[in-house]
Amino acid sequence: MTTREIEHTADLGIEIETADLSGLFSEAAEALFGLVADSDDINPKEKIAVSAMGQGWEELFHAWLCELLAQFNLKGFGGKRCEIVSLLHERVEGLIWGECLDLERHRFYTEIKGVTYHDFKVWQEDGMWRARVIFDV
Repeated sequence: MTTREIEHTADLGIEIETADLSGLFSEAAEALFGLVADSDDINPKEKIAVSAMGQGWEELFHAWLCELLAQFNLKGFGGKRCEIVSLLHERVEGLIWGECLDLERHRFYTEIKGVTYHDFKVWQEDGMWRARVIFDV
């Protein structure tokens, strides 16, 4: 039996840099939805509350992105704007403005299947918060 590494193009990644941690979470939400569909086409007419729990910033950030992805995968909800309402070391709560995607009105880009742990990182450097995320598409 032989195992070897192969290259593939089934991933999409983002890197985010913000001045504060809540900005990192809100920017990540908007970036995730922006990868799925053109956010210029999204009308922020609906507001949903989203929360996630995790141990430490990396786990919490990952859980947050997974919960946002679930909103799209289960309900078809596409976000345009995000506001973080509460951010504690083990829980994040936010509001997302957007609407359910309509393929006749919205430009759909790609289906994101999951938030991977590959090269996943949340850190603070030079007074800025940074994150790197790879999505399975």
